[in-house]
Parts: sequence; C-alpha cells; structure tokens
Amino acid sequence: MIGGALNALLLAVGLHHGEADPTLLQWIMTALSHILLGTLGFTELTVVIIIGIIILAMPALIVIAYWANTRRGRGNNGPTIDSG
Repeated sequence: MIGGALNALLLAVGLHHGEADPTLLQWIMTALSHILLGTLGFTELTVVIIIGIIILAMPALIVIAYWANTRRGRGNNGPTIDSG
C-alpha cells in the first residue's frame, strides 16, 4: 500500500515541470543583491560561504538530533516483567 503511494508520488514529481518567470527571478536577484551586498556590505564570496554553511548545516543538525534521540533512548529498555 505504502509502496504504491510512494511510486505515485515519485512519478508525479518526475512529471512536474514549470517555467521560471524571468521577471520574478530578476527581481529576486536584485533584492538579494541590494540587501546582502549593498545594505550589509557582504562580498559575493561571503554570501556564497554563508549559503554553503546553511546548506551543509541542515542535514548535519538532522543527524545530530537523530543521534541525540537514539542515545537518550538507550538507557530506557522498556517495561520489565516482574516475576515475583
């Protein structure tokens, strides 16, 4: 049941297509350039490094949260049956 739904979802994602709006993309690029480069005074390299750190930090934080959750659960082995 779940496998069929997953296959349908993956097929739908693969068939999805859209066209980018060049006016919107130009507006976004101009706004980001104005905010990051003009107002804050960052260089292009600084912006690339910041975005790279954010992109790499997201999966790292997920792994750390998973690891912390599994480490916390090791001490709790569940309910025990008392034979006495």
